[in-house]
Amino acid sequence: MPEAINQALHNRALTKASQVLTGIVTGIVADGHLHDMEIQMLNAWLTSNTEVTTSWPGSAIAQLVTEVLADGHISEDERKHLLTNLQSLVGSDFAETGSVSPEVVALPFDTGVFTYEEGHRLCFTGVFLFGTRNACEKLAVKAGLEPSSSVSKKLHALIVGSHISPDWINTSYGLKIARAMELRDEGHPVRIVHERDWIAALQHHA
Repeated sequence: MPEAINQALHNRALTKASQVLTGIVTGIVADGHLHDMEIQMLNAWLTSNTEVTTSWPGSAIAQLVTEVLADGHISEDERKHLLTNLQSLVGSDFAETGSVSPEVVALPFDTGVFTYEEGHRLCFTGVFLFGTRNACEKLAVKAGLEPSSSVSKKLHALIVGSHISPDWINTSYGLKIARAMELRDEGHPVRIVHERDWIAALQHHA
């Protein structure tokens, strides 16, 4: 029972920290600009509240900030990339659904905990909060997985990026989602997984 109570308290503290983080991000992106001091302040807060970086979306925000500050210089491209991602997080119902847009909830994501085994084949589609598709594929290889450029019967899961349009069926990446749905209808166990759950699975295996 004490363990359950401790876990409940931990979860409550994590939720509160995530809400504070959302408030901070909302404040610094409100004017549509990101100043160096604001980015440094956000990084300092994340460094002092590391528990929020252990789960989504705090983990993704920490990753983005770390990459921007890695070389000691913040380029305009890095600034715009960070601003766009942060605006997407706080300018939607992301905290409620994990989606950048409410309509995306209609996508056929697998709702259970995502698990994988070494050697499983994954395909990535859409635009990812974590980074480029190439960065996601490198992360998969590091985890002992095999990236694939296409959706086939041999695929274990299709990982869909957070930045997905409500009109996804008419996009280029929508074709991969549609193909995965067809394979599932034919009885092939291809999973369709949100980026958030993919990152959570990697953290669990780490």
